[in-house]
Amino acid sequence: MSLFSMSPANWAVLMDNYLFALYMPLAATFWAAVLHLVNGKWRYEVRFLMASSRAMFPLAFVLLLIILASGSHCFRWMGGETFGQPLNGWHDPLFFSLRQIVLFLAVWAFCNHFFKLQRKEFPHAPEEDRRRFRNFALLVPFVYCIYGTITAWDMEMTQMPRWWSPIYGPYHFESMMRVFLAFFIVSLYVLRQRDVLKRRTNDYVFNYCAQIMLALTIIWTYAFFVQYLVMWYGDLPEEITRYHNMMDGPNWFLFWAFFLLNSFVPFLMLIFSAMRHSPSLMLFPSVSILIGTFLERYMWIISPYAKDIDHTPFLSSWVDVAITLVIFLTGFYLWHHQMRKDGLYWEGGSEEEEEARALELEEKAYFEH
Repeated sequence: MSLFSMSPANWAVLMDNYLFALYMPLAATFWAAVLHLVNGKWRYEVRFLMASSRAMFPLAFVLLLIILASGSHCFRWMGGETFGQPLNGWHDPLFFSLRQIVLFLAVWAFCNHFFKLQRKEFPHAPEEDRRRFRNFALLVPFVYCIYGTITAWDMEMTQMPRWWSPIYGPYHFESMMRVFLAFFIVSLYVLRQRDVLKRRTNDYVFNYCAQIMLALTIIWTYAFFVQYLVMWYGDLPEEITRYHNMMDGPNWFLFWAFFLLNSFVPFLMLIFSAMRHSPSLMLFPSVSILIGTFLERYMWIISPYAKDIDHTPFLSSWVDVAITLVIFLTGFYLWHHQMRKDGLYWEGGSEEEEEARALELEEKAYFEH
């Protein structure tokens, strides 16, 4: 089966994977900057782990080039399907591809420079280095929100030309802020269980991430409901049709699945303090958000044609599994290699270091029990 003979649903899964690959390093940059700006003391336990995700940028760039080269396979308006609406300059294929490539490369360079400055920032660093990093960190939220908004417009909103929502950009990038934290919690839990990290991370890191996820879950639910309410109450047929396609089409259960997995399910778990303070229990809301967000991105991509597509990701086609598995394994290798390159793994040392390591493990076991 050749790449360009895949079904529209297969291409939607590929685009879904691209967004995950893109937002891992992008959202990591955002959270590393925010933790610094709010003076979160626990940032020193996680910031270099977050920084290692920059290894995902090359993978995301390759996926972007494949998506852009696919043309009408990913963006039907490039093949003439415009739903009876005239295209504007934003939908020009050449401008579309150029802005995606140029913006991606610019953001990639920006994030790499941020992490380069971060390596020089520590409590006793020269004041000039700390000030330079702080000033650069101030720009990160603006870059993230602007680029995230354009990504939402290009990858999802343009699937239905002239469809618009005033809050779709924030709704999109806020969702991906949260999915990074969910992925980070799962990854950190696995790394701690394997006990391969050079520097210990405490249990309270999971609690802090959980508190942020709880707030973002409330915001996501509000943004989703308000976006729908405005279109429904305003009786805007061009806008509300996209929702009806998802709610009434053959994949209607995926619509309700991503809504529940992104809202009520994690909310009803994260509101309990015992859940937030348990690293193992935190896997449940994190996995719920990861699955819910993957389905959410998929449904929004196919939403203009959802009534014509009867396809459940991974269950309806082995191609979905193959695409996701190849991308995941490639991303895992790149991230793992970057963590080793950054010296984040424990690889043994002198006798004194071994004794210190053993003492730290004893301390860790004592506090966990």
